[in-house]
Amino acid sequence: MSQAPTVCYFPALRFVCLSAVALHVLASASAADPSSVADLRRVAREPSALEADLHTLCDVIGPRPAGTPAMRAALEWALRGFGAAGLTNPHVEPVAIPRSWTEGNTQIEVLTPSRFALNSAATALSPSISEPLQAEVVLTGKGNARAMPDLSGKVALVSLDEVSSFEGLGESQRDALVAMRAAAKSGAEAVLFVSNRPNQVLYRHLHSLTGDLDPIPTAVVARDEGLRVLRLLEAGERVQVRVHLPNRIGPEFETANVLAEIEGSELPGEIVLVGAHLDSWDMGTGCLDNAVNAALVMHVARSLQASGVRPARTLRFVLFGGEELGLHGARAYAARHAGQMDDHVATFIHDMGAGPLVGYSTGGRSDLLPTLDRLLAMASPDRHLRNTAEGYYISDNVAFLLRGIPSLFAIQDTGDYVVSYHSVADTLDKVRVGDVADTAATAAALVLAVADMEGLIGPRLDSREVLAWLRREGLVRHFRFLGVWEAWWPK
Repeated sequence: MSQAPTVCYFPALRFVCLSAVALHVLASASAADPSSVADLRRVAREPSALEADLHTLCDVIGPRPAGTPAMRAALEWALRGFGAAGLTNPHVEPVAIPRSWTEGNTQIEVLTPSRFALNSAATALSPSISEPLQAEVVLTGKGNARAMPDLSGKVALVSLDEVSSFEGLGESQRDALVAMRAAAKSGAEAVLFVSNRPNQVLYRHLHSLTGDLDPIPTAVVARDEGLRVLRLLEAGERVQVRVHLPNRIGPEFETANVLAEIEGSELPGEIVLVGAHLDSWDMGTGCLDNAVNAALVMHVARSLQASGVRPARTLRFVLFGGEELGLHGARAYAARHAGQMDDHVATFIHDMGAGPLVGYSTGGRSDLLPTLDRLLAMASPDRHLRNTAEGYYISDNVAFLLRGIPSLFAIQDTGDYVVSYHSVADTLDKVRVGDVADTAATAAALVLAVADMEGLIGPRLDSREVLAWLRREGLVRHFRFLGVWEAWWPK
């Protein structure tokens, strides 16, 4: 899942879709055969193939940054998996990424008043410090440039609050972005962020989804050691550090999306898309974000094919590349298939860890809820799940929401997700495979219900309706603040 307040993810932003925006007579779901749904759920709840996929993606292949050999291995895994499941036309489609970035041998050391190393990690798309920088550290706040002291020739230390919730992650990323911009305007040579996770947990985040480098070098230092530096500064000690960030920065490169289909039996030209992103950051093994949901999408495809049930509409399965660097995979897909956007009747995106499924978000479209509630109750009759119109604007669903397509985003319990998110702790041992299999069973039954229903779950909004909604919610201004409006708004 991409990050940020702002940048990679925007938890709990609420979008209101007024009836004037999308007048729609809700279609009634067709009467599904309960025995077929039960059979499909039984197939999907068989976890053996799912476990094998998770082992391959998390432990064998490991972290999968776009453009790396590991990501290429993951793309090959996806092609093999869709082919072995018997899906139609497994293939890749190119995705351009504007810049490559790899962390070098990051070394940050306190020199005075006593000498000790800081466990640290460079921020994604941080510029390099190829020759070690020696400078005084100044404690700064998380506010704007007007509140910053003159930082010329100094290194800024920003103490982020420890996070304990998904919403807190977004607030912390917003604070980091604002502080970095303010420090750069105040002349700082670099910014060090005290980790928002406990103990020695480090993580990788972007401050921008534009593909541009940060204005100044930035890094995260482990919380325990960072707080030691903070206490020294608060006690009036003069702290000097040496910072070496030999990051490797390269030109535009290419990754890919992987696609495959189960062709519709009655309305093959209408598409229900099921997707997740396949790439990850390089810390941990990228298991919760997002190997677990890439494996879930593969499992849903395999289960539907194995069940023998044929949907009325075409089911298209997509594993996106480059999500972590700016939603590039989904945006490339939408651009490549621009002429098919009217054919997409709904999209389902999974990118919220491995916790139990809570329900689905409609991205602010309350008009979709009555039909979605009925379909979900049919797809998961043994569980009390709830859908929401609350908008989670955080992943590949953005590309489809901006184009007015009904886009459902899986909401999962994130209680065990926060500390591991984008961190060294994002590993397979955090996954309860039974929970993932249960989510896959519900997802498979729900996408089949949408593919088979009479009528549509909701209309596609036109660009004027989407733009009016974005302006009402202040999101145009928000995207301009992030620097992504021109790139993200469909032309």
